[in-house]
Amino acid sequence: MNTQPIASVAPNTTNDALRRTLLQELAERETLIHELADRAAPHIDPVAWSTSATAKAVAEQIQSALRRLDAGTYGLCGKCGNAIPAGRLDAVPFAASCLGCQDAADRF
Repeated sequence: MNTQPIASVAPNTTNDALRRTLLQELAERETLIHELADRAAPHIDPVAWSTSATAKAVAEQIQSALRRLDAGTYGLCGKCGNAIPAGRLDAVPFAASCLGCQDAADRF
């Protein structure tokens, strides 16, 4: 089992860039949530409601990734403890699980 996090707690350029990316992603989701707030209800605009709900869920995942970065556990699967492949984190920087654990969760 590889338990080395992709990013360490110590501040460095990689962590700073990662934090900026996550904060930018979070700001984009929060802006979208704010823009949809007045019509994001299932009986008013179901598409806005669904989009807002998805944006809120992703915002929570991003906030969790920022907490993992602060704790020094960013890049480790929250289920099995193995390192999340860098390619997965490049594609989904707020991923909390490795592909194997995510696949298993998606099956249920």
